[in-house]
Amino acid sequence: MSEFMNHNQTVELTSSAYELALRLQAHPNISARVLSILALVENPDDNCETASGAELEVVSELQKLGNDALQDWANSQEKKKALACEKSPLMRRQRKKQLYWYSLFGTIQVIEQIFICVKTEKVFRPFSSSAQIHCRGYSLPLQRAITDLGADVSFGKIPEKLKEHYGITVPISSAQAITQKHAHAVKTSQILASEIPDRDGVDQIITEMDGTMIPIVNTTPATDDVQIVDRRKNRKLSWKEARLSLVEIPGQKQSLIGGTVGTVNDAGNQLLHSAIRAGIGSNTKVHAIGDGASWIVNQVRRLFGERASYLIDFYHLCEYLAAAAPGNEQQQKKWLKQQKQDLKKNQLLKVLKNLSTRMEPEHLADKFAPVRVGTRYIKNRLEYLDYKSAIDADLPIGSGKIESLPTPEIRKQLVEVYREDILIAQRGASHNSRMRMAGATLRERARPVKMARS
Repeated sequence: MSEFMNHNQTVELTSSAYELALRLQAHPNISARVLSILALVENPDDNCETASGAELEVVSELQKLGNDALQDWANSQEKKKALACEKSPLMRRQRKKQLYWYSLFGTIQVIEQIFICVKTEKVFRPFSSSAQIHCRGYSLPLQRAITDLGADVSFGKIPEKLKEHYGITVPISSAQAITQKHAHAVKTSQILASEIPDRDGVDQIITEMDGTMIPIVNTTPATDDVQIVDRRKNRKLSWKEARLSLVEIPGQKQSLIGGTVGTVNDAGNQLLHSAIRAGIGSNTKVHAIGDGASWIVNQVRRLFGERASYLIDFYHLCEYLAAAAPGNEQQQKKWLKQQKQDLKKNQLLKVLKNLSTRMEPEHLADKFAPVRVGTRYIKNRLEYLDYKSAIDADLPIGSGKIESLPTPEIRKQLVEVYREDILIAQRGASHNSRMRMAGATLRERARPVKMARS
């Protein structure tokens, strides 16, 4: 037992408390931070009256405490490693050099002793080697946070999010490089399942596929290394189709989403991979929904064969009927409502008959002949319009979920994926990154790899 004076009172310390006091004396920064936290807890000046205000103050102090703790750890480790090298006859002291890296608690900085190996004459940095860091590097926890944010928002917003949640900031270029590096690691280690397992599987899955156009801005690089080109003056806008897929089990809220800017087969392979993850087996029925694009139908047939039934998105078909509706606005609504009811009862001949009475002349172009266009669309897809069976089985008749995915934020992410694919292709690799898709887990998006440089 030991004693110390507190407010003119003698207080007895237990052995553990005395040991803690001695250890805190060796770390004055940490000791001062602990006192700050205790001041917040006791709140003698009544500065923190609200729970939210107190929480924000505690978070700020813990952030500073984390920085102080990492800083003291780094200094302690550097001394230990340097002392061990000094005892080795194979090492010779050289100069000291500043070393710093970025963490979730801010920048950590130490003065590192550098050594020279007597036999090889190579430079050896004991602390950097043991700590697995390098100057201007980013710690793995920070990389994980950056990659997680980069999978949800555009690269330009990552510094804002880091500042808001962790009180630190990083350059946009570093955030982009780190996110793309982990995306590359995910892609190279990712193998898509290509065969349906020999198991019973779930009873039913629902699949949806759709394409969306994303804007791509291309610039012409300088052909001469000496020449400087203002790329803002030679920008060209083009469009690239991105293909999305979705798989879900009826009655479950979670969906498996995939996306690619690759070929239709790439999109199909992603759909099959998601279906296998969802639990498809030899006895599983597949209810596929999409618009009238032939590539979607072909992929569903290629992947699932006879076990799949394909249904044209009901809303997509109704757009054709709405364009062909006769009369004024009120008459058009009444006519379209009747056609919808007939379609849901599989009375396709009745719908076609109603259209045939107002068929436009053949010499009119399609854009002036909505009735002819709608009729042709239905006749070419009669086998994919079995809405009654889907309704009776309590299955969806619209692909609303996949249609709602290409939000402006998702479009931005797809553009960045495409730009990364172009950069990778220029380096000789051929693959499509899918770091943005919701099917990727946090661990997949931030696999531990070497620390990224700024």
